[in-house]
Amino acid sequence: MTLELAQRLWQAGKSGTAADPAAADQLDDLETAYAVENATRDLVLAAGDRTIGYKIGLTSQSARDAFGAREPAAGHLLAGRLLQDGQPIVTAGLFEPKVEVEVAFILGEALPGPGVTAQDVYRATAAVAPAFEIVDSRWRGGARTLPMLVADNTNAARAVLGPRVEPPVDLSKITATLLTGSRTVPGSAAAVMGDPAQAVAWLAGHLLRNGSRLEAGDIILSGTLCAPTPISAGDRLVADLGELGRVVVDVS
Repeated sequence: MTLELAQRLWQAGKSGTAADPAAADQLDDLETAYAVENATRDLVLAAGDRTIGYKIGLTSQSARDAFGAREPAAGHLLAGRLLQDGQPIVTAGLFEPKVEVEVAFILGEALPGPGVTAQDVYRATAAVAPAFEIVDSRWRGGARTLPMLVADNTNAARAVLGPRVEPPVDLSKITATLLTGSRTVPGSAAAVMGDPAQAVAWLAGHLLRNGSRLEAGDIILSGTLCAPTPISAGDRLVADLGELGRVVVDVS
């Protein structure tokens, strides 16, 4: 069952035909959902891609409430979905893409745990960067339940990193402005568990409970500062994160 659902989601991402949500009736719990997520990752890796880090979802209380979640959710960041500088976001093959504004962490040291704190994250971080994450569900009509969201790699679709900078002492004070077309969307790093470094600390504990750990060189998308915002071809996305800098990308 795990492999069957993984193949459905993998094929949905390749073909541009969304997966039938009726298949998600087999997703009884989060343990099964994470097993499907990992099996889907393994299919992608077998096809020649590689993991370069992680993404964290449901980092705001309102997002957790919407899915009845007690804690955030974790997904994998794949090299093939990280766009290069100047490369546009192509919407063909996506379903209902939305953009999120994030702080990306690039680790200089491993965070093996247990008991990783936000301060441990700051000490282990080599650089941070303003980032976009494009989220998109491969379930037809979107994820209706928390296991559906997790099984689909927490809606990870594409990512764009801006220039890397040294991390400030306190990321919780960072604010953001997303410009897309005529829309202006405000955001705050405090919406990410109070401090994006706290979200990374949560991820370290989550991975440890599942027999893995954060390693030097990992890139982590720590959660959105702004409300997820729909995008379409022709948009130019600009995110200004103050002292962290800006990230800009066109949508085609």
